[in-house]
Amino acid sequence: MSYNLIHPNLYFAHKIEEGPNFGEVFEKHFHLIYEILYFVKGDVDLYIENKIYHLKENDLLFIKPGQHHYVKPKMDTIYERYVIKFPEYLIPKELLETLKNKPVCTNINGSPLTNLFQSIDWHYSYYTGDNLSLVLENTLGMILTYYSALEENKGKETNTANHKMSKVINYINENLSSPLQIENICEHFHYSKSYICKEFKNAMGVAIKEYIIAKRILLADSLIQNGHKPIEIYEKCGFIDYSTFYRNYVKIIGKAPSLGGAKTISISDIKEN
Repeated sequence: MSYNLIHPNLYFAHKIEEGPNFGEVFEKHFHLIYEILYFVKGDVDLYIENKIYHLKENDLLFIKPGQHHYVKPKMDTIYERYVIKFPEYLIPKELLETLKNKPVCTNINGSPLTNLFQSIDWHYSYYTGDNLSLVLENTLGMILTYYSALEENKGKETNTANHKMSKVINYINENLSSPLQIENICEHFHYSKSYICKEFKNAMGVAIKEYIIAKRILLADSLIQNGHKPIEIYEKCGFIDYSTFYRNYVKIIGKAPSLGGAKTISISDIKEN
């Protein structure tokens, strides 16, 4: 059973595809929202930022806003997964800090979570309209609650696509509030500008300047959603003037910062994994 359900502020899907002609185009992208991917079967590598995860049955991926990612299925495989996408405000406040500290990938074999994902198929067959929206939102709450309480394992073993760029990525994310320029990064790591731009684009699928801007805007959006005024936080997010911040915010978020941050799911957020 395959389906895509886009309800206000909530997206559920159960996808089953077979190579070599996959229906989806798997590009590196990021969302303004959270994503849960429950892997059922296939031979698939998941790339998140600069890490590579070879997925196994019952792996659950908890992907945070702003994390660049994509999947790479082997051409002769069946790729089956459940996908849930949702904004942060649907996460119960009591669970938020715990979930933010969870590993990206956890195997949930033997937990009630596997049954909860399978129950979504039954809900899809039985409910419609507002009733389905209510049931799906409640199901998401149960999934997040069980997942937050799940006994920690060591997390999934990963490979790093590019060790040098992994250090660059960490440096960028630790210095988003600074007036960080590509020249500063080159000086810090003793790389030429042409080298770092080429290697970063190869590793991440996005230009280093675009990556920095996107991360800063997502930081700003998080602060705005938590009650901060745009005019008070743009410098804290690494922008030297408000007009540059405003222009990039509208480009990425899709509306003015004064309107209170990105709280709804748009079609542009529903890129596939």
